[in-house]
Amino acid sequence: MKFHYRLVDDLLTEDEFERRVEEKVAESGDLLDEQTAAMLVVRDLGRSHVRIRDLSATTSLACFFAKVLSLQEPREFERPDGRKGLVANVTVGDETGRARLTLWDEKATAVSELEVGAVIEILGRPKCGGKIPDVTVLAIQEAACEINCEETPTDPGPGVSRDLEVRLIAVGSPRTFVRRDGTPGEMLEAVVGNEEGVFRLVAWLPALISGIEPGESVVIRGALARDTERGIEYSIGETASVAPSDRQITVPLNSVSDVKEGGSYSLSGRVVSVQPPRTFTTRNGRVSQVRNLLFEDETGDEIPVVIWGERADEHLVPGDRIEVYNAFGRRGRFGEIELHLSWGSALLTLEQEEETVEIEGTVIPTAEGVSIETGDSSYLLERVVSIGYPVRARGTVQRGLFRPDNLEFMQPDPGSLKRRLDLFDPQI
Repeated sequence: MKFHYRLVDDLLTEDEFERRVEEKVAESGDLLDEQTAAMLVVRDLGRSHVRIRDLSATTSLACFFAKVLSLQEPREFERPDGRKGLVANVTVGDETGRARLTLWDEKATAVSELEVGAVIEILGRPKCGGKIPDVTVLAIQEAACEINCEETPTDPGPGVSRDLEVRLIAVGSPRTFVRRDGTPGEMLEAVVGNEEGVFRLVAWLPALISGIEPGESVVIRGALARDTERGIEYSIGETASVAPSDRQITVPLNSVSDVKEGGSYSLSGRVVSVQPPRTFTTRNGRVSQVRNLLFEDETGDEIPVVIWGERADEHLVPGDRIEVYNAFGRRGRFGEIELHLSWGSALLTLEQEEETVEIEGTVIPTAEGVSIETGDSSYLLERVVSIGYPVRARGTVQRGLFRPDNLEFMQPDPGSLKRRLDLFDPQI
């Protein structure tokens, strides 16, 4: 009964739900079992089961029946904060289509209790936009109904080679690693996207994508798919090829109002406020960084953004126009929805025009670095100068960063200093 109550827990209390289920059973002359009666109560409240083809129109929880088409054994992975996790995937289908179920941590162990051909009832959060819907499973149970569909999944699934036509969104720097046999290797990470969504791409042969600029479109042949906590990611190696494409690929963007827990999103907007990076030590002893900012999209809606790892050290100032790709929706410590950027994510700062300014102010230390405070604005200096002195400067400013062409230290004006002191104690 609790399984179905989660579909309507925002509409009535659990006690009221149980009372209505009992009434349904009584009205049937005890011909209905509790599970069937609970489904009828859910239907009466407008939250009936859906077909797989209708998952794309579902914005929150969904409940549906499906047949198990294929199973994957649970796999262990490491989260950005160093904690170990467990994930498993199940491909299911009904008469209207296919869906990929993702089960995390303790739910992943339940895969051992399923078998191909079984019909199950799934409660989960759909994430659509790909070739088939991805559903993060909240609960699952066996169902006593029949579903007629082919038991051969049509989706290529993880571990199967695919050809992709994508736009290169961001490319990292090559990194070295040690193979299991002790030999050194090199790999490169990128973020790519197309009309189906945004994906992490790992090149085990960096030469495949080196020299390709972000924003260019390419055709990738022989990419291998793999399910992760963040959805599907692709890898390419010696058997893959990458060639330029002339097609203009549009990557769909979301708005803040679309962001839900457990989904992956790409947005465009501006930085409202930003905090300096903080250093922390992960559970496995690595030193990393995290940074918080407040983001506003084109509609004016705001959402907190948490940046993990090397990206936390990027120069960001309020007013920056940015785009974030493949950011993960999570609950914050106070229950609010946040966007998290870590591996597989990209943050792009859009170009802004340089402006020539002449300013007078005082050189002060700030959380971002040494700045000139003018009284109504603060300009972060490109280079460090002596702190505490009044200065007159001329130069260019772009994204809050001031590059002085001329910097003149001024002697304090005794008269001005006395007038300011008089404001505090006229007897001085």
